[in-house]
Amino acid sequence: MENIVKVVNEKKFTTNKVTLDNRNKLVVSGVEKAISSNSESIVLQVSGSKMYLTGSGLHIDRLDVESGVVEAQGEFDSFRFGDSKSKGNFFRRMFR
Repeated sequence: MENIVKVVNEKKFTTNKVTLDNRNKLVVSGVEKAISSNSESIVLQVSGSKMYLTGSGLHIDRLDVESGVVEAQGEFDSFRFGDSKSKGNFFRRMFR
């Protein structure tokens, strides 16, 4: 079951920092809002771009919208910035 977290923060951060300790504890600064969260993924709006975090047993421990800091724990497999899917990718696969 997906747990949706909608927090609106009007602040715009120009810098961000990602700290991952032993693939278990993550601290991200420059977070403008938390878009969604469940045990396998967390999606954040960071400095104008989406950040996708994946893993298992993930949960947000602290969300401070004033300072733009998110602390999360779990077993992190990956994180990336950008759109969730490339546009046109479906058609490229269909017409190979």
